[in-house]
Order: sequence, then C-alpha cells, then structure tokens
Amino acid sequence: MTVPFIPETAPFSPPQRAWLSGYFAAILTGRRGDANAAPGAFATAPPTSDASAADAEEEFPWHDPALPLAERLQLAEGQPQARKLMAAMAQLDCGACGYVCQTYSAAIARGEEKDLTKCSPGGADTAKALLQIVSEKPNAPAVAVPPAAPVRAASSQQGDAPGHSRDNPLSARLVSSTQLTHPDAPKDTRHVVIDLLDSGLTYEPGDSLGILPQNDHDLVSAVLNQLGMTGGETVTLASGQRTSLRGALQREFTLSRSRPDLFALLARHATADDERAALTQILAAPENRLATADLAEVLDRFPSARPPLVDLLATLARLQPRLYSISSSQKAHPSEVHLTVGVVQFETLGRWRSGVASNFLGVRSLPGDEVRVYLQRSPKFRLPADPAAPIIMIGPGTGVAPFRAFLEECAVTGRTGKSWLFFGNQHFEYDFLYKDELTRFLDTGTLTKLELAFSRDGAEKVYVQHHMLEHGAEFWQWLQDGAHVYVCGDAKRMAGDVNRALQTIAETHGCLATDDAQQFTTTLAKEKRYHRDVY
Repeated sequence: MTVPFIPETAPFSPPQRAWLSGYFAAILTGRRGDANAAPGAFATAPPTSDASAADAEEEFPWHDPALPLAERLQLAEGQPQARKLMAAMAQLDCGACGYVCQTYSAAIARGEEKDLTKCSPGGADTAKALLQIVSEKPNAPAVAVPPAAPVRAASSQQGDAPGHSRDNPLSARLVSSTQLTHPDAPKDTRHVVIDLLDSGLTYEPGDSLGILPQNDHDLVSAVLNQLGMTGGETVTLASGQRTSLRGALQREFTLSRSRPDLFALLARHATADDERAALTQILAAPENRLATADLAEVLDRFPSARPPLVDLLATLARLQPRLYSISSSQKAHPSEVHLTVGVVQFETLGRWRSGVASNFLGVRSLPGDEVRVYLQRSPKFRLPADPAAPIIMIGPGTGVAPFRAFLEECAVTGRTGKSWLFFGNQHFEYDFLYKDELTRFLDTGTLTKLELAFSRDGAEKVYVQHHMLEHGAEFWQWLQDGAHVYVCGDAKRMAGDVNRALQTIAETHGCLATDDAQQFTTTLAKEKRYHRDVY
C-alpha cells in the first residue's frame, strides 16, 4: 500500500508535517505508534526517495490558478465532494482564509466551516460554486480527512532567529513608505522599507514576508461606539491572553468583512421584528451584499441586535496576515527587507473602502512604528543554482517585486547569466515602477533586456504577453539555451495569458504540435525551469 505523506512544500512546520504524515500512515496501515515514540509518531515512515515521494502525493490536476473555474470544476467531476469544493477555490494556497485550498474545502465538507465566502481571491464566483456543490448530494465516496491543523507559518529554519512565525512574529520597525507612482496616478504603489533590527532573520530573493496588520483606528472606534463601550474593557483571547477590547479589535479580529455566524447570532438577539426578518433573509444567501460590509456598518444596520460581547467576538474571524513578495536582496540591505505594496482602495455599498494591510503599511503607519512580520520561504521561486543560466522574468505591476530582488542579488554576486525582464503597467509617466533602478541595471549589464508594456498609453491595450509573442523567436532561443522562466503577479488573467503565450511560442517557433505545445509548459515546470508566484 502506498502511504501518503505531507510534502516539504506544504504550509506546515516540520513537526506538523511529521504528525500529519504519521496520522495518514496510521489510518491507512492500521498500525499504532511505538509506545516509546513521541506523540504523533508512527512506525510507518513517509517515503524518502524522490520517486516514491512523487508517487505518494495525491494528484490534484485542478490545483492550478491559471485554469478557469469551469475547467477546474470539470477536472473534479466524479470526485468526492471535498475535492470538488477544492477545485472551486482560487488555487493560490494564500492562507488569507485561514486555511489552504485543500484544508478549507475539507472543513466545509465535514460541516465544520459554514462560511463559504472566505476565498477572497475567488470572490463571488467561488462562493456561488461552493454553495452549488454543498447543496448537491455527494456522488462519490467521502474523502477521509483528519481535522484540519491550524495553518501556521513554517517555524524558523537554519539561519532564522528562533521562534519567529505567524503566531510569534518579529516586532520590526517601519523605516519608510515612499510613493513609487506619480501623485496623479490611478494607483498608489509604495516602496516600503522595514528594519529587521538585530533579529538575525535571514531571507533569500523569492521569499515572501508575512505582515500581521492592524485595523483602522477609526473603524475600531466606530465599532466601540456601536457597542456602547470604551475599549478599556478586558477580554480574553482564544490563546488565553488577556488584553483590552480596543487592542483585540485593533490587532486580532477581522472587522472589514462579516461572516454568516455573525448574522445568525444577531438574528437570535434582534428584538425588532423587521431586523430579525432581514437577518434571516441574509442567511439564505452566502454571497449577500452585507457580507462585504464592515462590522460597524452591520451593527449600525441592526441596532436592536446586541448579543453578549463574548459571543460577538467568537463570531469574528481572526485577522489574517498578508504575504508580500520581498523586493530586496539581503546581500544589498543586510538589516532591512523591502516590499512593493499596491495600496488598495475600492468602492462597495456606496462607500470607499481601504485594504487592511496595504493601508496599514503604505498609509497609516509612520516611520518608527511597529510592524509585526514573519518569513515565508519560497524554495520553488529561486534564482538558478547555475550562475550562468539565463533568466526570463515576467512581472507586471507589483509583480516586479521579486525581480528587483533578483537583480539586486545578481548585481552584488556578479552573476554572469543573461537576464530579460518583461514589465507592464498602465502608464509610462505615472506608474513605471523602479524606472531609475531598472535603467541602471540595464546600463551596468545586470539586466540584459527590458521589454515594457503600458496598456493605457496607446489606442490598443498592450500587455506583457504581447511582447512575449512579438519576440517569440528570441524567447524560444533563450529557452533552448536553458533559460528559467519566472512569472509573478495576477493569477486570474495575467498568469493564464502568459502561459498561453508560452504555448504559442512553443508551437510557432518550436514547431511543436498543438497538444505537445500545451504539454510544453508542464514539462518546463517538471524540469524546474518554470516558476510562478501568482496571487
């Protein structure tokens, strides 16, 4: 019998991976752990060879963010309900929901998770698909899955300061937040510098930094006003820690979105008949308009519903960290980490809203303020081990972040391989991010080629994939010379367009049949020459 194990790329610490591997081994083999073994250890060990490891991993053909939702669901036809639910997720394993795609779907399938709107990258389309799947009778045997372990950042690895993780972050300090875009630009993008102090935290180009943000002070005050509380009240968190109510609302709970559990609680405590009826109606539709309302707005809308504070806090989701691709080389900035942050502003329910983390970093925090961080390693998004191997980097918008880190690393180490960057944004004048730095990298030879696509500057919209096709013959030659391809940025459109452009190049300039060209990107990935960091 083949025993599955948890791969090193899974978002768990080494002890968690070992426990889960043992859990699966015990279920499938029926063996008990050695009485003298550590808790969670089992007699059956996970496979150790690369070949057996590959055979042991379950295949999830839909686990590709570049695939359209309909295609992912088609690939999961006939699968157990938990797998179909997984196929409806955005496939990013971003952790914004408090899970990864597989564990979120498993929790829904078990009935432990009722909120079908947590996959923010998938949005309304994912929520609707989840509701449809949940409403269907299972058409395949259930998948036996253990209770989901909490999703934590990987514990510190060699070279890291001990103990820094999502649940025990480093208290770093903001150095600066500098606007990269023109003041009149439609987008506000910031270059954020964070001082790691004397933490000993080490990172490599390609890694990401987890940010534990804080909620907007005005939003917290609005919630307190609706509750008729001062914020000085003492509350006890799930961890057992005691803190002030204001501090808990500031740092621990999501206030910008509302979960079904909240509406169910308010419905039970609403004393006004019309409010109770409205709340009952909201519960009938998981993707309702008020799901995007913040807590202050919901409390304002239903003034007769005031449950006990402890029950109210129990319905609030944990404030999730946000991951940002690191845009610096530590060899160039030994005690700092740099990020490229797009400040999020959007309109919903007739009001302008602000992204929690991006505004915390880019707007609300001042130099010297505390920023809680942890490191998320990305071992599959690294510069080639061979310093002479060519690299092709495709990163429009803030997707340029890891490639700034790559180029800084190349400049410091004297890497000899050719490098080609495809960068795009809306306007040359307004949002050519890192223009001076990229020009300098070109002048010094660190960057061999730079292709620019500014989609709003001409009569026709031009994107990075168009320049890939325009230079298809040379692109193909670089691939024949052993180039590694890196893609960073939007998963919904850009990543899929780039993937299709690669297949077209293989078909047109590599003279591959259509089916072979479509397989080409898969082969490139298996050769560890096609790397994607998409979100």
